[in-house]
Amino acid sequence: MSTYEAIQFHRQNGTAVELKPMLQEDAGTLRSLLSQPELRTHIVMRGDGLQNASMEKLMNRMLLAYDPCALHAGIYRSGDSELIGTVSLQCWNRRNGSAILGYLLDPVWWGRGFATEAVRLLLNYSFYELGITEVEGRCRESNSRSARVMLKNGMLLERVIPNVGSERDCINVFRLLHK
Repeated sequence: MSTYEAIQFHRQNGTAVELKPMLQEDAGTLRSLLSQPELRTHIVMRGDGLQNASMEKLMNRMLLAYDPCALHAGIYRSGDSELIGTVSLQCWNRRNGSAILGYLLDPVWWGRGFATEAVRLLLNYSFYELGITEVEGRCRESNSRSARVMLKNGMLLERVIPNVGSERDCINVFRLLHK
């Protein structure tokens, strides 16, 4: 596998959810997800945050799968074609086998184990199909739901760092190593 080759994600089936490549038909649902206030506060973008221009850029990267340093998959309930979230590997460094985990789920589906299963499926795919050996995940200290998803998937809290621009909130950094 080339260092700069874009990877097409292969469908992963779980009990409650399926991970599969997102299609252009998912653009409206993806835009709606990225616009939800409950989710926007947890999306970290360089620069000014998730403005309209950067949202379109992010959507294109996710839908068109052209970023060789990231892999994005849609989360769908098993047997359903409606996008309910996304899970991704970002800042993927193929030389040292590391990536940063990202995920979001429509709040309608929170608390049902969908995010936990989606992350488990992506981690297994990362380790066994892509050869990744180290995955880092981050969430705001106040985001206990996201922290639980990572802990349930075997990730360990490695450190807490200041959240730039916030005097009260910190970022929890989790890590999982696979040998």
